[in-house]
Amino acid sequence: MSIFLTSDLHLGHDKPFIWQARGFSSIEEHDSEIVRRWNERVSEEDTVYLLGDVMLDDTVKGMEHLRSLKGEIHIVRGNHDTDRKVEMYLTSPNVAEVAAALYLRQGKRTFYMSHYPTLVDNVADPGYVHPLICLYGHTHQRDCFFTAEGHTVPFMYHVGVDSHDLYPILIEDVIDHIRAERAGYTF
Repeated sequence: MSIFLTSDLHLGHDKPFIWQARGFSSIEEHDSEIVRRWNERVSEEDTVYLLGDVMLDDTVKGMEHLRSLKGEIHIVRGNHDTDRKVEMYLTSPNVAEVAAALYLRQGKRTFYMSHYPTLVDNVADPGYVHPLICLYGHTHQRDCFFTAEGHTVPFMYHVGVDSHDLYPILIEDVIDHIRAERAGYTF
């Protein structure tokens, strides 16, 4: 069993600034490829943390796509995940929960998972051994790390599809990427 992370699928969101920016000619092509890439990586035994903005507009097709995704899905609400959509998500047999935010413990590492980038720990102390790391979506950025005042914040990591070629990312790959970015830090 593996743990994957992702966000901002925007299934059924028929606006060119979503599907066209991701290289598709239609929302149907976009949604089909999002589902294909997810199911290419994720097995039924895996756990996926989906950090918000699951679907918009066409909720019928959005729910069909959500039900077709492999793995046990834990959803963190995004700005487009209304109360009505949350009720719909919970009817899908592959959705385990929907929460405002979640914590994930991996060995000695603790991750705070939110739809929004959140400064959650002391990023200025290079000797800090066990920081709380924010995993987030929302920004649709291509780079994986949050940037503030021209500096990379190594404890804030974007898991959205826009940073990962539209695929969910393994937690181990997130850890390796943070470790590489934090050269000189203990992690």
